[in-house]
Amino acid sequence: MKPVAVTLASYRRLARWLPFRQLDAQLSALVALAGLMPLLGLLAGLVVPGAPRGTLVLLGALAGTGLALWGLQQLLAPLRMAQAALQLRATQGRVQPLPTDLGGDMGDLLRELRRALEAEAAQGQSLQALSLDDALTGLPNRRFAGEYLRLAVHAAERTGSRLTVALIDPAHIARLNEEHGVDTGDRAIRELGEFLRQWLKRKSDWVGRWEEDQFLAVMFSEQNQATEYLENLKREFARRMQHFDGGPLSLNVGLVELRKHERLQDFSERLETELRLEKHMEPRRPPEADVPGSAKVYSIAGALLRQRH
Repeated sequence: MKPVAVTLASYRRLARWLPFRQLDAQLSALVALAGLMPLLGLLAGLVVPGAPRGTLVLLGALAGTGLALWGLQQLLAPLRMAQAALQLRATQGRVQPLPTDLGGDMGDLLRELRRALEAEAAQGQSLQALSLDDALTGLPNRRFAGEYLRLAVHAAERTGSRLTVALIDPAHIARLNEEHGVDTGDRAIRELGEFLRQWLKRKSDWVGRWEEDQFLAVMFSEQNQATEYLENLKREFARRMQHFDGGPLSLNVGLVELRKHERLQDFSERLETELRLEKHMEPRRPPEADVPGSAKVYSIAGALLRQRH
């Protein structure tokens, strides 16, 4: 339900006219004023000769009732605004800016509510920022993966270590989502995440979620060693997933080794280019390439590496 917009213009005028800060005192004053209206009608009937006293008393009672209802609605407007702010926060996650210049009980209420909502929103943002795990796979998320890659590149440059990084994703995941539903695609991503967690467990290995269907594997080793390691990984994954509900699953892997003095941005772009190359070459593979035992890892090492098997 969409929160109803609430204005406080009439409340401000009425609150200035009533000489009380507390809501109960304001309501009492309003009821007392409404109760005077029939008496004023009776008084008018006594003062004006021939005036219909009964009619004037009735009109006074009606006017008093209308005044009481209108005044009650205006005095409770800050409460309706508070309700709308809570509803907006609960349904849309947004914080409605509440006025802080009102006096009395209602002003205190809105100021306290505004502070509470802003504090709760800030805490939620902090917790979200601190969350480093991907909800679907339990692996480190993109934020953590990006920071780890940056630190790994810096460490490799500083120590002279060989650093090879791979982007891994399940082949034809878009088609799997389209033909078998998003739940099946999510299950494939979870299966791949768990498989990578179990496989990439050497001390020099690290794996995290990168994009929606991609994983980042960081390995402190030279490219030829990493290529052989990932070829075995691809074969094992294809073997395990031959009977997956949505059909057999295989992997695309793009692999690059960090060059000396290479910028992180250039390194990342080369990495994504390798994964795109892998996907582009996938349809042109010979039929036997679909057999789990013939899985290949494509990398910038060149054509010789692409023909190893």
